[in-house]
Amino acid sequence: MAAIEWVYNAGSAWAPLDRYTQQTIEALWSQNGASWIQSSPSFGGHSIFIDTSQLILMCSGYSYTIARRYR
Repeated sequence: MAAIEWVYNAGSAWAPLDRYTQQTIEALWSQNGASWIQSSPSFGGHSIFIDTSQLILMCSGYSYTIARRYR
């Protein structure tokens, strides 16, 4: 079975998120949820907001598109 990977749009490329953040987003995805993630390593330890129904990540006033893909 292929592994799931969560990525965010970083300009002209898709960047993978760290394992902790990916696991948290996957749990939210299974519930079609939205929540804050405290201390995301992918964003320098800042808190980020994830909305899986809108496929967005928000950090420090910026919004990023996220995607779920198979590796």
